[in-house]
Amino acid sequence: MPFSYILRLPSTPKITRFQGQSIASDAVRILAKVFHVEKRLKYSSASEKAAQRRQHLKAMIDDFYQLIEEALTKSPLKPLRNAIKNALKLKKRVYQMFKHGELPLHNNHNEQLIRPTTLVRKNSLFAKSTAGAKANAIWYSIVQTAKLNHLDVFKYLETLLSAFTKRETPEIEAYLPWAHEIQESCKA
Repeated sequence: MPFSYILRLPSTPKITRFQGQSIASDAVRILAKVFHVEKRLKYSSASEKAAQRRQHLKAMIDDFYQLIEEALTKSPLKPLRNAIKNALKLKKRVYQMFKHGELPLHNNHNEQLIRPTTLVRKNSLFAKSTAGAKANAIWYSIVQTAKLNHLDVFKYLETLLSAFTKRETPEIEAYLPWAHEIQESCKA
């Protein structure tokens, strides 16, 4: 869910809606309430979570989109208009959270997992070849995927390397980070 991105509305002078409140601050206030209510939901399954979201969050999300759709025509500020257009482009994807409870409201966790890779990206600039840069990217991808699946990275890499250095071709699916045997043998 791109809500954390939407919350990054640009700092702009107030666009008066009524009594000195800005449209941007109203939008942020609505989304902050969405996050607050989401934290308080109690559920035991993804479908139950989706149902509770429909019951408790849908009206707020509808209000948010109504507010920014109205603001799009009123805002003279290009940065705010661009932020609103981006939020409107994501509307269909945002509403998927009411069908699929397993979808998070934001992807901050995933972005933090990818962050080391993007920080190390500069190292790829110094790879001696394109193939070296690609190999670097593959290794970072494997490491981050292992972390995402709560594996001990060293054990996982050791398992992969020992399996793939044998003469016979291993069944690749058996070595994916979410495979049952890998989860059992390499759990962090």
